[in-house]
Amino acid sequence: MQLEVKYKPRIAVDARPLSYGLTGNSRYLFEVLKFLIRKDSHFEYFLYSNKEIHPMFMDFINENKVVITPIKKFPGVIWLNFILPYLLHKDRIDLFWGTLQLLPFFRLPIPEFVNYHDLNFRSAPETMTKANFIQHKLLSPRTLRNADTVFCLSKNTKREIAEFKPEYTKKLKVIYPGVSKKIIKNNELAIEGKFLFTIGTLEPRKNISTVIEAYLLIKKEKPNFDYKLVIASRRGWGQEELTARLLSGELEKEGIIFLENPNDELLNVLYQKCSIFLFPSIHEGFGLPLLEAMLEQKVCIASDIPVFREILESGTDILVNPREINEWKEAILTVTNRDSVKRRRVWDEKQWTWLATASQIEETFLIEWHKKLGSST
Repeated sequence: MQLEVKYKPRIAVDARPLSYGLTGNSRYLFEVLKFLIRKDSHFEYFLYSNKEIHPMFMDFINENKVVITPIKKFPGVIWLNFILPYLLHKDRIDLFWGTLQLLPFFRLPIPEFVNYHDLNFRSAPETMTKANFIQHKLLSPRTLRNADTVFCLSKNTKREIAEFKPEYTKKLKVIYPGVSKKIIKNNELAIEGKFLFTIGTLEPRKNISTVIEAYLLIKKEKPNFDYKLVIASRRGWGQEELTARLLSGELEKEGIIFLENPNDELLNVLYQKCSIFLFPSIHEGFGLPLLEAMLEQKVCIASDIPVFREILESGTDILVNPREINEWKEAILTVTNRDSVKRRRVWDEKQWTWLATASQIEETFLIEWHKKLGSST
């Protein structure tokens, strides 16, 4: 369905994910914005944040002359509920898109949209900081009430929200993230030989320690195991002891290589050159790294959680209990003992494109905008 608009409505985007550097949230938002922000767009986009946008995203923003409102450095909850509504009114914004699972507590006088990755505060509260848990527990019911449309990143997220607040089921819309092949200018890598690869912030939810312990168990039982383990990560919270071990370099003699804050180019090379991809998260709203690995035709060993069952292919990839070290050990040995560690059939990425993601989001914006026009006449 194509809907035309003559006046270009203004859409405000909660751009705080772009201040974090390279994370799942920032990757998602940046890739979608690349398709939404264009000369023939139906809308004009304004980016709002309480922190400076990370330099890695500024080339795109400057090239496309995207409007970034003056930064207001307040704590997130104060900025969202008190500063942002004032700015939206001052800038005559027509629609608001919340990208971090929260909307202002008081209903805005414009259509509101919100991304929902997961309901961690219900399904995996132990993986959250206390402050983050309290914020989402208190504000999520209000956000779901205020939203005109809730963009769910998976069927599992939609199911979790529908069970939590069934009265809002009609607002829920599943829009999967996408994946795209990157142009690699330099694919040289200082790591020699075969390697397993995992990625994730050093925090409890990402469960990196389980993969490390499984790998060390393999090395203990099979000293000649000839795969290294490469971990691409950034510092998080609640993993101070693990972080210290990785930074000290003491695990390098066991074949564990820690890469802190790798850039996009290096990550692309790692996906391309790894033998097997490991993803041990205890809970995820989706799991973009799995798509990145499958795009490079890599076999994935991942946690047996509902959302990963939506993504991975049985018979090729392996799902294991995220907390069982021995299961991880056996899964790694199973795949590395195969005649070939490549995927048994070529993975078709056509169903997972950022263009499709952005198109569905834009279509929803258009529908709600026309509803607003209809109600005001």
